[in-house]
Amino acid sequence: MESRSVVSNPIVNKITLVLAITSTATLAGFSSYRLLLPFQMVTPGAMSLPMIQPYQTLRGHSVWIYAIAISPDGNTLASGSYNGTIKIWNLHTGKLLHTFKGHADAVVSLAISSDRRVLASGSWDNRIKLWNLETGTLIRTLEGHKDDVEAIAISPNGKSLASSSADNTIKLWNLDTGKELFTLQNVGWVKSVAFSPDSQKLASGSKDNSIRIWQLNTGSPTLIQTLIGHSQGVSSVAFSPDGQTLASGSMDKTIKLWRLGDGKLLHTLAGHSQSVWSVAFSPNGQTLASGSYDRTIKLWNLPSGKLFANFAGHSKSVWSVAFSPNGKTLVSGSSDETIKLWSVPSDTTKVTRLDFTSGKTRLRKNRFFI
Repeated sequence: MESRSVVSNPIVNKITLVLAITSTATLAGFSSYRLLLPFQMVTPGAMSLPMIQPYQTLRGHSVWIYAIAISPDGNTLASGSYNGTIKIWNLHTGKLLHTFKGHADAVVSLAISSDRRVLASGSWDNRIKLWNLETGTLIRTLEGHKDDVEAIAISPNGKSLASSSADNTIKLWNLDTGKELFTLQNVGWVKSVAFSPDSQKLASGSKDNSIRIWQLNTGSPTLIQTLIGHSQGVSSVAFSPDGQTLASGSMDKTIKLWRLGDGKLLHTLAGHSQSVWSVAFSPNGQTLASGSYDRTIKLWNLPSGKLFANFAGHSKSVWSVAFSPNGKTLVSGSSDETIKLWSVPSDTTKVTRLDFTSGKTRLRKNRFFI
């Protein structure tokens, strides 16, 4: 009998793979299998990146987790969810300490004051609440917005709180008294706000694709820069620890790094396959973390702007990411109702990197849909 050689055919191999996966899906059940499908097929080079798994998962919420915040001493974690509850955790042990209840709708933003006394929460019930972080006692409720509160931030000097809303305003409040100080009108639907490290500037990211920089130490807030570059809404903004760079995450699936002062666009970080919901700088300013609707978290080396690690473990959207004060732990909150804790690589220079901005290696759309 004449022997036949086996010819490798990429198309046949791909079809065989899909049929094999489909068979597995039939046995395992469609709903559980959906989580195995990648949003996109990646190049072999991207697969060489470290795929870091969480070292701890915190469970306690029964609905989507939108917001997280870590206390300046690194001991306490706060998380806010779709049903309006806030949970307080010991970050070292993972133990649930308190559950705060008071909001009538989703808690979508959290901030902790630099002295660790106050936890602020922003909600779709149009309100901001200030809590005693230790006892869970409600200090006061800030009312003034006429629509969903989308984001809040507390200034590093502990004097002010900024809030943005679907009512197209940004409000500045005195944190000690709860008095409204200023209202910035007609700024668009602002999805994110952040104070500069010196508390003298405020950045706001809007659904109109723009980022605005406000000067705060001039009597009344003054618009000093508008950064244009994203093609869809800006969902998250963050200042670098030295205050010289701003990072912005967008629904256009990219992160952009801007040099403050002249507003120059330094890098566009492309690697996520869906909207980027959250960005955070490490305390030393050398790393940026991004959380996305594509269920992943990515770590980027700065200032090179190169991707060096992927965090995989969430089964649904990642809404919020934050570094611990020592930079060794990254925390994430997700629609899968869990909070995950990840160890951050200590030496990013020794981790395999992939440059997604060069155009040489790109994510490809998955051609197979179920």
